[in-house]
Amino acid sequence: MAKDKNPDPRANKPAEPVTVRSMSEEDKPVRRKFPGPRGAMSKLRVAITREAYADLVAHAKSSLDKEVCGVMAGEVCEDDEGLFVSVEAMVRGTAASQASTHVTFTQETWNMIYKTLERDFPDLRIVGWYHTHPGFGVEFSDMDLFIQSNFFPGATHLALVTDPLSGDVAICINTAAGIQYLESFWVDGREQKCRVPARSSDKAGEAAAAADATSVSGEQVKALEARVSQLVQALDEMRGFHYRFMLTCGFAFCLALMTAVGYTIYKEMTSHIDPPELASFEPIPVQVGDKTVLLGVGVVKWNVPDELNALLLKEDLLKKQAEEKAKKQAEKTNAEPAGASTNSAPDTKKL
Repeated sequence: MAKDKNPDPRANKPAEPVTVRSMSEEDKPVRRKFPGPRGAMSKLRVAITREAYADLVAHAKSSLDKEVCGVMAGEVCEDDEGLFVSVEAMVRGTAASQASTHVTFTQETWNMIYKTLERDFPDLRIVGWYHTHPGFGVEFSDMDLFIQSNFFPGATHLALVTDPLSGDVAICINTAAGIQYLESFWVDGREQKCRVPARSSDKAGEAAAAADATSVSGEQVKALEARVSQLVQALDEMRGFHYRFMLTCGFAFCLALMTAVGYTIYKEMTSHIDPPELASFEPIPVQVGDKTVLLGVGVVKWNVPDELNALLLKEDLLKKQAEEKAKKQAEKTNAEPAGASTNSAPDTKKL
């Protein structure tokens, strides 16, 4: 599709590409958030998924001596900042006529493309086309521009060319001033720079380049504003993450506390203490004065609850500690008089 000498557009004109409709004939754009940063500067924002871009690179590198081609499938979307194109799949032109400096979309190529779209990507539509320039740059030829103008005339139709040897990528779009190059696109939300050839093939492109050269400072200011906007967005996202993290931790703590309190209340309400069960009653004679009386002793069966058992053990322990303390106090009291009598004996002898 490039570098042909005196190409004849009518000889290479396929019949099927005219069915590619422009945006004005499609439904309204899909409302979706742009995957890249806010305030992205571009004539038309282009977002390509990582899978689709990997498929593009793989297809381009599959032939380093002949051109390959295909179409880009996706959706035209819109957010608060305007329209953008989301490329979600690459459909290869497997039956294209290939050569070292050009490639042609044949009738069989388009049949295979539409069949693949209907089978694998029924919810997507064609948003542009791509081809390769192996080894001779990414500037669009006159034939490439003819195909873009006549068969992909929509304002959101893309034309992408890549050089598999250098890895450069160039993207063109249709504007009111003619076909113009984009300076960047986004893959999985990350900005990728396009290769903009120094020489543009159309007069509108040359005029736009001259206008850009006279407004370098303005573009620099806009680029700086875009970078600041990206930093602010990253800060907002980090702040939101920290807020959600702290909120989740607080919610988990409150939930654990409520669970513990609820379990304690449930145990108190459901637990019950069974009274002792009388197993037998034994009369025992006891002598009281000059009389003998019978003292009844009941033998009971009782499973002491753990909480009461702990209290009883605590009371026994406190009782033993009190007894040991009283015993030590008594021993100390008894030892003091003995020591006093021993000390007074020598004094008596002296007197």
